[in-house]
Amino acid sequence: MISANVSVFSIGKAVGRGGGGAVPFSLSYAGAAGGGGGGSTGGGGGGGGGYLEGTTTVLTGTAYQVTVGAGGGKGTGGATSGGNGGNTIFSSVATCIGGGGGGYYSSSGSTGGSGGGAGYVGGSGAAGTLGQGNDGGNGAGAVASAYGSGGGGGYGADGDNGTGTKGGNGGIGKIGVSIADPSTVQVSGGGGGGSYNANKGLGKSGGGDGESTSNLVQNGVANTGGGGGGGAASSLGGNGGSGVLYLKYPVANTATFSGGVTQTTTTIGSFKHVKITAAGPSDTVTFG
Repeated sequence: MISANVSVFSIGKAVGRGGGGAVPFSLSYAGAAGGGGGGSTGGGGGGGGGYLEGTTTVLTGTAYQVTVGAGGGKGTGGATSGGNGGNTIFSSVATCIGGGGGGYYSSSGSTGGSGGGAGYVGGSGAAGTLGQGNDGGNGAGAVASAYGSGGGGGYGADGDNGTGTKGGNGGIGKIGVSIADPSTVQVSGGGGGGSYNANKGLGKSGGGDGESTSNLVQNGVANTGGGGGGGAASSLGGNGGSGVLYLKYPVANTATFSGGVTQTTTTIGSFKHVKITAAGPSDTVTFG
């Protein structure tokens, strides 16, 4: 694992401070970063985007940064690794680290929220970020029949190692997000490793399946932070899925979003549940 320096409860770096009369209240959040892209040409699966959840105190009249990470780009043509996913951010409260890209046939995966899987020749799966995800799987090894690449790591488990007969499955992600609507959603799963035979690695919790001789590669699912699947012989990997940010706050309060934010708000009982599916680095939410 690699460690991340994340401030969980600080609100001191809000984009703009409110004036007099600011009122504090409790807010819950959950975020998944963008998933890593799958590697090309016997490539490993992309790692799931890093996941964080918690409760903090915010102030009315204060603008807080909200950013949803993009999915990492797929490995393209020849021998290229997948790109890392973008970070999902809620002010200084939480920074979810983008998933690591999967390696191509002879390379290791990239570190990230969860690490990318290695290419089939036998590179190492990459480390995930402590508290946000897990490690990618290793490649099967440099022997003629060993064509399985490693699966990308997920929030809930490491990616599986590739074998001589199969690409490694992606690691399972976060099963259920209590403040989401519905709460049964799954996020931050790893992409499956590619295989030169018919047995692809399976993506988990929004991660895309790897490619095989009988199946095309899959992208990670949008707004889950799932990793992209790894490519097979001379084939491209899959793109990582974009991330997501959930917020939950009392129904008595309001939230005003800047123009670049795409979101839906649902009222359930005494709380509002927000799902933010797109937001750039300069976007904000201001509570009332």
